[in-house]
Amino acid sequence: MTVLGGRYRLTTRLGAGGMAVVWRAYDEVLDRPVAVKVLAPRVAADPSFRWRLRAEAQAAGKLCHPHITGVYDYGEQDGAPYVVMELIDGQSMAASLDLDGPLPWPEAVKACAEVASALAVAHAHGVVHRDVKPSNVMLTAGGAKVVDFGISALIGASDVTPEGGLLGTPAYLAPERMEGGQVSPATDVYALGLLLYRALTGHLPWEATTTTQMLRAHRYTDPGPLPPVEGLPEAVALLCRRCLAKRPETRPSSAEAAGVLASFSTPSWIPVATPAAPSRSRQWAGAVLAAAALLAVTGGLWVNGNRSSSGTSGTGAAAASVVLPEEPIGKPAKACSVTYSLRRDSGREFRADLTLTNAGGQPVEGWRLTFAFPGDQRLTDARRVDFAQSGRDVVLEPDHEQPIDAGESFSVGVTGRYQKANPLPTAFAVDGTECEALVSGAPPATPGPTARSGSGGSDDRSGPGASSDDDSSGKGKGRSGHGDDDEEDD
Repeated sequence: MTVLGGRYRLTTRLGAGGMAVVWRAYDEVLDRPVAVKVLAPRVAADPSFRWRLRAEAQAAGKLCHPHITGVYDYGEQDGAPYVVMELIDGQSMAASLDLDGPLPWPEAVKACAEVASALAVAHAHGVVHRDVKPSNVMLTAGGAKVVDFGISALIGASDVTPEGGLLGTPAYLAPERMEGGQVSPATDVYALGLLLYRALTGHLPWEATTTTQMLRAHRYTDPGPLPPVEGLPEAVALLCRRCLAKRPETRPSSAEAAGVLASFSTPSWIPVATPAAPSRSRQWAGAVLAAAALLAVTGGLWVNGNRSSSGTSGTGAAAASVVLPEEPIGKPAKACSVTYSLRRDSGREFRADLTLTNAGGQPVEGWRLTFAFPGDQRLTDARRVDFAQSGRDVVLEPDHEQPIDAGESFSVGVTGRYQKANPLPTAFAVDGTECEALVSGAPPATPGPTARSGSGGSDDRSGPGASSDDDSSGKGKGRSGHGDDDEEDD
């Protein structure tokens, strides 16, 4: 039985993702249960992931608030860093919305008031969360808890990574963040407005089916009016509209939002549920449902801020080339996870590493990994697997019997080419089962003035104007020992 730091005895694995494993553990010194998040061995040596786990622990560790998940300790053992946290019994707001639909307005207002109060304390300490969303809000018997400060930053710091990217989740990204300015509390308030809107209605205030459409909506589309909610005070609807203002200076502060929402969260406003007539059908499902939120080591998504090398018009939102979507709603940690890391991009050709992790409890045999490219990419080679591509759809299968044991991973190196843009795939499935996804990449080089002709696929349009290459197909045999697959530039 593993004991970390001489005191944290790991007892039950609650969940595993692409980057980390969360354990139920027991603190033998303070005699209490805790949650321990440990970086997976294959990324534990990566300085960027080590730094981000430590930064998460430092940011949340300085904030003492009943609606912020407590961080107790940080340490390293055998080269693997870990963070010790409060063990949460509850489920995410995302899971609740998926299972039961919109929250009754008193519950929605109360939960968002608690989130706002947590943000107000964070902002008072100079910390901006930068990834406020339903899957990062846990609903417990003691109230809402804000989790995952993995991409938080200090007020006034650059909001752009050294690589030129943005950290956050597209559906909750404040419009000014796409301009690459300074970290500001107003961005959390914008996300709070979206959180409140979704808690009350079950959906966001605009329709968007792609990440590009979502990012454009943040910048240019006024949010739809809040649908009528029976009994909802007009002051709450007004606050929601103010939080969603395009100009950050016109939004309320998190402290003001907390005060307004709290004024409608008193017992005189909140109906009391009796045991015979519970207000909702959900049941607190225990810490295992919290594991999915605790696993988000790298936050919601990573979006490269580079302009499109293909000359696509519009803002950086349209040129986003690296995307990790919000976690699927209402599900605990998934049985598989995939990391897709873009290692090289010449502006016309690319190389990426793809790692599939079996996060379930049983070995996986005879597996098929499927995904789709969002753009006109065509695979030209794959290491250790057979591959086939039809239009944008790609299938990868091991070129020989290659079971993946529980907790183990299988890595693939792929190369390909494109003509217009290289947006990264964001959805992966093994034998039809959707996997947790984490994608990242380096900025593309500027392409030459002449587009390469050949077997490139379709562009990123749909409908009658789509390229006929959508119906094309390609097959290939993975090869080992290919010189370009060396890891010299990882």
